[in-house]
Amino acid sequence: MRRHLFFYLFLGLVAAFLGAASAWPLDSGAALLRAGARVVLLWAVEVAFLVVLPRRLALPWQIFVAMVGGVLGGWAVTRWDDPAFISDYLGVFGVLFILLLTVVIIPLIFVSVLCGVAGIGDVRKLGRLGAKTIVYFLSTTSIAVIIALTLVNLLQPGVGRESLKDQVREEQEAAATASVGARIQKDVLPTIIRNPIMADQSPIVVIFVALLLGAALATLGEAGLPAVRVFDALNLAFIAIIRWVMFLAPIGVFALMARVIAELGLGYVVTLGKYCLTVLLGLAVHFCVLSCVLCPLIARVSPLRFLRGMVPVFEVAFSTSSSAATLPVTLDATTRRIGADRNIANFVLPMGVTINMDGTALYVAVASLFIAEVYGISVPFQGQLMVFLTAVLVSVGTAGIPGASIGLLGIILQSIGAPLEGIAIVVGVDRLLDMSRTVVNVTGDSVGALIISRTEGALRDP
Repeated sequence: MRRHLFFYLFLGLVAAFLGAASAWPLDSGAALLRAGARVVLLWAVEVAFLVVLPRRLALPWQIFVAMVGGVLGGWAVTRWDDPAFISDYLGVFGVLFILLLTVVIIPLIFVSVLCGVAGIGDVRKLGRLGAKTIVYFLSTTSIAVIIALTLVNLLQPGVGRESLKDQVREEQEAAATASVGARIQKDVLPTIIRNPIMADQSPIVVIFVALLLGAALATLGEAGLPAVRVFDALNLAFIAIIRWVMFLAPIGVFALMARVIAELGLGYVVTLGKYCLTVLLGLAVHFCVLSCVLCPLIARVSPLRFLRGMVPVFEVAFSTSSSAATLPVTLDATTRRIGADRNIANFVLPMGVTINMDGTALYVAVASLFIAEVYGISVPFQGQLMVFLTAVLVSVGTAGIPGASIGLLGIILQSIGAPLEGIAIVVGVDRLLDMSRTVVNVTGDSVGALIISRTEGALRDP
């Protein structure tokens, strides 16, 4: 009983701090009233998603309720309160969830790849698996970019929308002073919650070292088993940490969804509607190619079985916009719920988080040509061929975290002669598209694990 009392008290202190900071300075009755209302709202959200829902619903349903509640809550608060309150203060819970979820991703990638390679055993088999994996990833990414280029040429989302060039200046000049909540999200939390092991290493470097060490341990036979057992235990420990963090998933998803609604704004979404439709249509087509064509034809797994098993993955991927943060859920669903071989999945899926970015490649191809159309720049066939090659190449090694693909646009824009400041035109709706393309990214990874498991004769019933 005393433990529950301390927990409620802690939640109340967090709500009181954030609510008071959001209305600071408290120098008037209106400010005090606003702070009190926000404290009550934050405390109610904490209790609902950290106490009430976990006692009554399974985690997938909690996440679904949080997604719906975030949409409704974000819309309601923006009508009767300041949208900055959602972004700067309620958004703290979303940032906290993502940081905690990603803090062990690099070590998890390292040990899961290593365990997968060591578990395969025969190094010659490893080379065969690696070749199949690379061919699959490059093939599906190429298909995604071809879909993107086809839709952009058909729909031409940027033609006649030159007025967007003038809209982004106001957004760039806003927020001259950061609020307390914004500083907590950008400065305080990332400083405290940071992985000290391999913190700034590229995932490609980590995967390369894991491949070498796993292959070496596999060749040692019995002598390498003690080390393999240690890494197996570490793998389980990192997954256990992820499961603890998933306790925060409902409130994190709620905050992330509410922030999306508050930040996009209906007018801006309408202005960029055709662009969003082009990206979403391309993602939907590629998603169908992966789940309804490649999965049943090559992996011989029915789309119904695949989609039913991937529901938890889709929910986490859509809400976090991070294929890296979704990796533990993807590993569990692909192996336990659908039937991929665990060793093969441990090899393919972590590589897919870095190398296989179908949705990202499709997105940057559409976005770059859209920006070129807005600026009235014609991109001929040779230029679009350059977009194809660049999008496929830059998607390899993209960090599987929210917003990572925005940085890739500059490379493609330079290749076609479009101004770099055009990136600001698409930033406003990037969050919605980021969530959607993350779903496609994890789908491509999972289908790859199933296909390679089938070709190795290791696919089993879930």
